[in-house]
Amino acid sequence: MWWSFSLHAPNERREKALTLWLNSTLHILLALTARVETRGAWVKFNKPTLAALPVLDVRLLTEWQLDVLTQAYDDLCQQTLEPFPKMEDDSVRIKIDKAVSEALGSPDLGGLRMLLGQEPVISLKRL
Repeated sequence: MWWSFSLHAPNERREKALTLWLNSTLHILLALTARVETRGAWVKFNKPTLAALPVLDVRLLTEWQLDVLTQAYDDLCQQTLEPFPKMEDDSVRIKIDKAVSEALGSPDLGGLRMLLGQEPVISLKRL
């Protein structure tokens, strides 16, 4: 399922930065907190819950931060992400997380990505 949206002030660099954020480990973790449990290996997301989900405000990024994120987007946009159960070792996801960490000045996300990859909802494995 997908939902279209538009930025209040369309800007290609901001759109690229937002796309990178939406594919980062930090955003996946936030999104998983908004999931609705269903039967089997499926999760559901309700629009009102997703509308309230915190998202990186790309309007507040500096030019340097936008440069880091848009360069990473340009380098990675033609590459394929691995399925979530392989996220720990996914080279594209690793590069996305490095760019997000560099731009935001946050710690390396490798440990978080490893733990998230072991989460039963992600790994599709029982505890």
